[in-house]
Amino acid sequence: MGVLIKVFIRSIVGVVTVGLLGCGFLFPSTPNRPPNLYTDLYEGESLRYKGKYREALAKYEQAAKKFRHLSVDTKVIHVSFPTFLKYHIAFCYAELAETEVDVSLYNKAEAAAEESYRTAIIPSNKTDALYLWAYILFKQERYAEARSKFEKLLETLRQNEFGTEFTVDALFGLGKAHLELGNEPTARQTFVELEARIQTLLRTDNSFYATQVLFGLGKTYMELGDEPTARRVFAQLFEIIKIELQESFIGYDAEIFYEDTLYELGKAYLELGDEFAARRVFAQLRVHFPKSSYKAEVERLLEKQ
Repeated sequence: MGVLIKVFIRSIVGVVTVGLLGCGFLFPSTPNRPPNLYTDLYEGESLRYKGKYREALAKYEQAAKKFRHLSVDTKVIHVSFPTFLKYHIAFCYAELAETEVDVSLYNKAEAAAEESYRTAIIPSNKTDALYLWAYILFKQERYAEARSKFEKLLETLRQNEFGTEFTVDALFGLGKAHLELGNEPTARQTFVELEARIQTLLRTDNSFYATQVLFGLGKTYMELGDEPTARRVFAQLFEIIKIELQESFIGYDAEIFYEDTLYELGKAYLELGDEFAARRVFAQLRVHFPKSSYKAEVERLLEKQ
């Protein structure tokens, strides 16, 4: 899975589900409501969370079909609910395009993301859909269009003054688009702004969001051949993770992310030829994740040094 999609997963996927499924008043009791509409949605969310995107897609599309026959008088529900479903359908198609290596699926993902954006009436839902749309364009190597969407997203975020953690995702995407278009100076300027935003997140105790972008940023600097900056970013990332792992409870999603990131960070240090730093990182992986599935691979990597 690409770095860009890793950082956007957290946006609408969980928040909208809670908003639509967690509020009983959105679906008042009525004999016209199909009794298994909730079931389709919950099963779709469960399947998506497990990475079973084909099955999740079928559940979302089934729910969308049933909803069209649902008699509800509230306009907000009629507009918001299809937006929610189209977003998740687009998300699943984007994931399938990557996991099945079928770029034609990006066309379906784009159509669903565009419809989700066009029908959204809640500002945060609109920005979520716009990010997904920009990401899909990026994956199709339509970098100029992706850059335009990322710029529009950032303009919207700045005007509404919400989604600070989401802003770092958008800045990272914009910087990557500039790089693909051959504009490294502008990309670097974007990354400077990105790092400033990350510092803001750290001051507001949003370390988890910051770490998700920092690893991608460090890898990008490695690709640019800028090893000193990559090392600086990785060092900050490692210190943040060490502090976070000392907390008594960090949450399941963060725990999985930190385990994966420590493994990838150790490999990145080995690629940089810094065995000492790699061993420090892998030591944290062993301490905090003694049953990690990466254990054997870590031993193999260290034996090769």
